[in-house]
Amino acid sequence: MRVPALLVVVVVLVVGCGTGSGSEGTAVVSATTPPAAATEPAQDPPATQDTPAGPVGLANCEDLAELGSALEGKLGARQNPDPIVRGVLATYAMEHPDIYGGLWIDRDRGGVLVMGFTGDPEPHRAAILARAPSSDDHAVVRPPPRITDERSMGERDDVVIDVVQVRFSELEVEAMREDLTGSIPWEDWSDLGLDGSGYDLTRQRVTLDLVNPPEGALDEIAERVPDPSVLCVNVTRSPQPPAGPLDVIPDLDVEDPLVSCWGTPAVRYSQMIDPPSIDDVAHPAVDVMRAELDTAGGEPLPRGRWVVISIDEDLATFAALSDGGFGLASIERRGDRWIFSGHSAGAPCEPVIPLPPGLARVEVTFAHDALPEPDDTILHLLATEWGCASGREMGDALRGPQVVETDDAVLVAFAVVPVAGAATCPGNPSTAVTIELSAPLGERVAYDGLHFPPKPLATAVDEASVAK
Repeated sequence: MRVPALLVVVVVLVVGCGTGSGSEGTAVVSATTPPAAATEPAQDPPATQDTPAGPVGLANCEDLAELGSALEGKLGARQNPDPIVRGVLATYAMEHPDIYGGLWIDRDRGGVLVMGFTGDPEPHRAAILARAPSSDDHAVVRPPPRITDERSMGERDDVVIDVVQVRFSELEVEAMREDLTGSIPWEDWSDLGLDGSGYDLTRQRVTLDLVNPPEGALDEIAERVPDPSVLCVNVTRSPQPPAGPLDVIPDLDVEDPLVSCWGTPAVRYSQMIDPPSIDDVAHPAVDVMRAELDTAGGEPLPRGRWVVISIDEDLATFAALSDGGFGLASIERRGDRWIFSGHSAGAPCEPVIPLPPGLARVEVTFAHDALPEPDDTILHLLATEWGCASGREMGDALRGPQVVETDDAVLVAFAVVPVAGAATCPGNPSTAVTIELSAPLGERVAYDGLHFPPKPLATAVDEASVAK
């Protein structure tokens, strides 16, 4: 039985302050504001422990309001805060361990560093903004950088620091974690569908990630935990795979099917192979993408010619095209603004046919030393799950094969019902499969029918022989 990972993930990106409470981390942030703006309260303080905040019980995390700042930052989403500034904030946090509630980045407000304290935030706001760097500050990087800007936090023009009242200190969060882990045995947590958990600073709740929880699980958790009002849940229901034989190879007469590359939404093949340049599209999300490309510093964006893959109501996907790779960047709409939300890079795009909900991709190759001859009516194949699956054997989760034979080709497709919830990625074992053809292969070519255009099957690499 797999034991769920309980209370190990901090949901929001945080900047470590060295308090030893378990919420340390690093983050790409941005923050800038005139010092005068920081004198106004960010917002009304949230409810305290004596006044419940929001719905009582196992609320859905997405339904809860988030803490944030009323200030506005200026730096790009990929830019890191100055480690000198981080050291000042870390030192102040360690000086107030009983009331310090965490540090996070309000990206929806342009990248404001937000610190939380359980008491009145105004004295802390004034003290932090008046504080100047010191060689005695906690070093967040080694070796500690030399202090070249001796201005106070409120005088700097490269950072916005805001302070808000929070419901819990980090020490209280740690105590809640201990109470929660002791309230229900590990075996029962697994039976209730727990897949992971963390603490959401902006919602001030311990988060429970539940995958396919049985009927009545949420009520049972609410009854058994010490205080359900400090929790919220993210419930995922696995989609059911299509019933009947696998039917995913597109009609061969369709010239412009829907395709995707890793990480992209499904678009028409013509759009994927000839997308418009960002210079040819007018849209607020494109403006954000251009601004991010013009922003110096931070983690580098993929290199290449930037194009628009798709823009819908809430998500814009961009790609960097180059001979050696395929980079991605996404911009999300949050409220009335578009926010840069991440980027990645990988191998060149090979368009594939999207699978229906409930199914995931399988790589298909010829078995080792099993290239077919023209007279063969049997194909010896290996099917390997693409996604993270904790190294499982696919067994009954494997779907297919679907085989389409023409005068010129044999198209083959498999799919798999993916693991529900989180899984590790140690590498997946291959499953040997044989396919019987209706006639000898002859001069026909065997293809993976889920690539578009169909991709000739390769021969699996014998890793044992390579290791020798």
